Amino acid sequence: MRTGPVSVMLGTVLVSVSALASSAPAFIEATSEQDGGKPATSMWNAVDGSPATMWCSASPPGRKEALNFTFEEPTTVTHLGLQLVGKDGMADKSHRRPRIVVVADVEHRVEARFKDVADMQFLELTPPARGTRFVVEFEDASPGTTESAPLCLSEVVLKSRGKELTDGLGARARAVNAPSQKLLHQWHDDISAPMRTWTFNVDGTFFYRFAPLLDDEKPVQLKGKWSAGTNSLTIDIGGKSYRLATRLTAVDSGGGGSVVLNLSGAAPHPSMLGDFNPAPMLLP
Repeated sequence: MRTGPVSVMLGTVLVSVSALASSAPAFIEATSEQDGGKPATSMWNAVDGSPATMWCSASPPGRKEALNFTFEEPTTVTHLGLQLVGKDGMADKSHRRPRIVVVADVEHRVEARFKDVADMQFLELTPPARGTRFVVEFEDASPGTTESAPLCLSEVVLKSRGKELTDGLGARARAVNAPSQKLLHQWHDDISAPMRTWTFNVDGTFFYRFAPLLDDEKPVQLKGKWSAGTNSLTIDIGGKSYRLATRLTAVDSGGGGSVVLNLSGAAPHPSMLGDFNPAPMLLP
């Protein structure tokens, strides 16, 4: 008979899974970024609170664009805010501008229609979205001045009733060093049926879950702080540090490029080592 998830005793320190819980997103991901994510059009511009910055896609018109918001704990999103790129007080029509946006969780898809104006617009989601992953899909867009114009926007805001969930997210991401930014994902050992999952949060915390299929193995949950260097990952759990070796390998996933993260070294639990793949960008 399988037991429930266990806290893990490391030395004399009991690791609390919920001690560092946060209602802010762990990280965001974009289907594409113009210029490879350089500062002028980075996805983090969409959550930096500044109408003077913008995220732009790299993909040509016709391909679905989206932003993925991943939370560590189940969260309810009641409102979606969207601000288009402005120019002289009007929407900048040199870019494609989102017109129909769908917010999806694992069970629902809620459509929102936005006006072609530069002001911040908030729409209530009915029903609200709930889960740990939310995909903001840009289903339709107003055309730009050229057929190849990228999709651009200034801000995306998620709210849970009156609380803004994305506040300050861009600033926290910019404070993260380059090696750490490469790990800002949720990583699975097996995309179709994951047993081992790492989540690296932009606030410097991580969460690890081992959910074995066999009854003779115990589930494990660990949470702590993390930072990355060149080819290394340092995690701190209850004041005890572990340094693991990292290797990122580019692979051809069939539908585009992806990477595999390999972790090796002396970890708090042996299941934390091996190869891991980033979670899919879009929900099934």
